[in-house]
Amino acid sequence: MENRNRLWIMLGGGAVAVVIAVAVIAVVALNLTGGDSSGAPTAATEFPAHAHILGDANAPVTVVEYGDFQ
Repeated sequence: MENRNRLWIMLGGGAVAVVIAVAVIAVVALNLTGGDSSGAPTAATEFPAHAHILGDANAPVTVVEYGDFQ
């Protein structure tokens, strides 16, 4: 009975150690790659000369749609 309890404690401790190791690796990997977590979209600064633009150029929201129908 005591061996069985010891086995469960060792398995639980091992599982906790694995979870901690994975979390540490994930945090280090995000910091090394410069993971941008801001979630801010990048804004287009210029439109091509042949772009079809409708509406006010000074609108607070700009929607850009690209389509490839081939």
